[in-house]
Amino acid sequence: MGFGINCVVVSGRLCKDPELRATRSGLDVMTARLATEDRKKDTDGAWVDDTSYLDVVSFGGVAAAAASQLSKGSRVVFGGKVRQRTWEDEAGTRHYRVEIVADDIVVCGERPRAAAAPAQPSRPPVAAAPAPVAPPVAPADVYDEDIPF
Repeated sequence: MGFGINCVVVSGRLCKDPELRATRSGLDVMTARLATEDRKKDTDGAWVDDTSYLDVVSFGGVAAAAASQLSKGSRVVFGGKVRQRTWEDEAGTRHYRVEIVADDIVVCGERPRAAAAPAQPSRPPVAAAPAPVAPPVAPADVYDEDIPF
């Protein structure tokens, strides 16, 4: 058996609100549909947008937290792996679905809102302590003749 790496990171916008369900054992499962865009040249040489739609699934606490923060139009980054599911329907027809199993989910920017939220009273900014500055590091004293290969 060969060795393979199955790792994917995709970003885009959600096509609809994510769906959160639970398995019989109580495990949370979130499903979502992500639209990603790429640019390509058409036959006339003009650049056009090329949209791909990807199915994403997540499990457990990550799924529950993401479903509460995401909505249609949210900009999001999913990190995980690619999986192909196979099943047969009642007629015996075999179906295949390729999906991303997301372990890491990052919401980018604010999620879209139907109505503007009331403004919160502003507070004066709190001065933060300056971050410690590390002393500069001298470059390594390595020359080509010191490298054994």
